[in-house]
Amino acid sequence: MNLPWNRFESATPPLTPGKQSLTLPFRGSMSTIEPVIIIGAGLAGCWTARLLAEHGLPVRLIDSHQGVAHAASGNPAGIVKPYVTRTPCLAMDFHVAAHQYLLQQLRSKPDIRQSSANEALFNDIGVLQLVEQAYPESAHYGSVTRTEAQTLAGLAMMGGALHFKNSGWLNPGELCRSLVKHPGITLSTGCTISSINRIQLPQLKNGWQLVTAEGKQYRAVRLVLASGSALNGFQQTHALPITAARGQISRFGLQDDSPRPQCVVNGKHYIIPDGDTVLVGATFDRDIVDERVNLQDHTRNLSGLRQTAPSLRVHDTALAGYAGVRATTPDRLPMVGPAPDTEQIASVYADLKHGRPLHELPALPCHEGLYVLGGLGSRGIVSAPLAANILTQLLMHLSTESWKQWAPLLNPARFQIRDIKRGKVRTS
Repeated sequence: MNLPWNRFESATPPLTPGKQSLTLPFRGSMSTIEPVIIIGAGLAGCWTARLLAEHGLPVRLIDSHQGVAHAASGNPAGIVKPYVTRTPCLAMDFHVAAHQYLLQQLRSKPDIRQSSANEALFNDIGVLQLVEQAYPESAHYGSVTRTEAQTLAGLAMMGGALHFKNSGWLNPGELCRSLVKHPGITLSTGCTISSINRIQLPQLKNGWQLVTAEGKQYRAVRLVLASGSALNGFQQTHALPITAARGQISRFGLQDDSPRPQCVVNGKHYIIPDGDTVLVGATFDRDIVDERVNLQDHTRNLSGLRQTAPSLRVHDTALAGYAGVRATTPDRLPMVGPAPDTEQIASVYADLKHGRPLHELPALPCHEGLYVLGGLGSRGIVSAPLAANILTQLLMHLSTESWKQWAPLLNPARFQIRDIKRGKVRTS
């Protein structure tokens, strides 16, 4: 939509980074710089914390769990590949750019290339995306026949596929733990934030006060909410359309006489090879937040494996499983940017439904100093780094180019604006 996404009401001054190289490890002191507080230590929060810290800014990363990378970000494996569509569109452009940015970050940061077990964090073995209809030629993938797909996968295939060469899989939990190993990041885990409130800080600065369930308080000029399915759990964000969706993956042992997959196979279910086992997933159930692994979903994943790769022979009993709750949005795209002031937007933009000229629209009303990054769904491994980079540049006023490019797609206010234009009132 052609709306003033790039203009929003915020008097928060630019962040002042420490004097240091943006490509070298931090060696300076952050004691005199106001920290940015981030709630949520999943992929979104960990990437944002790392990028801000690399710019010389102190970060306090808060999470209610005992450690980082819980919920969906705690999966033992996830696919690294761009989301593509038959017809090029802005959403595909974003996911392709996000995939390229992730690969660049993995190459440029030696400390996140390997897992805690000293193994390669990113397994670039390629991905086969099974398709029922032909896709147009593209520089982002290769179209392969059934015979070619079988050769690449080392398995019998049901049809043709798209082949993503510079793709594969990684462990998102290990990635998160590597990202936060930076001297500019302070972890506060096992800490549940019960409320956030606007306050006036010393030196006439406006800021945010966070109160924990135990009564402890934190204060910051800038606050980033990256809290997954709990993103709309605060009064300021309750209207954001976040839906929780539970997903479970299962690990099955390969039988001795089974072929070994040579790459990731992705269809209605995905199959990720890991030694003498395969990880299969993932189930998808909206509005379910139970993170306990259950036998029923192991059975669903086993059925999905047999439909996706019938020649693969595994033992019927799952060796292990993991269940996490994703945060999804109605258009399956992330929310990145200033937290919209929904009450003010409803008033200021009320005439949109009557066709008011766009150039007459004022700046987008937002909560000063409050930002959101969430709704990554099942594509967070790829989309989180670029989303975090966009938010980092926005917070630091480094550049508006990437914000201008992606704001119509990612701005958290987009759902409310669409509803106003349609004369629809969304119930929270």
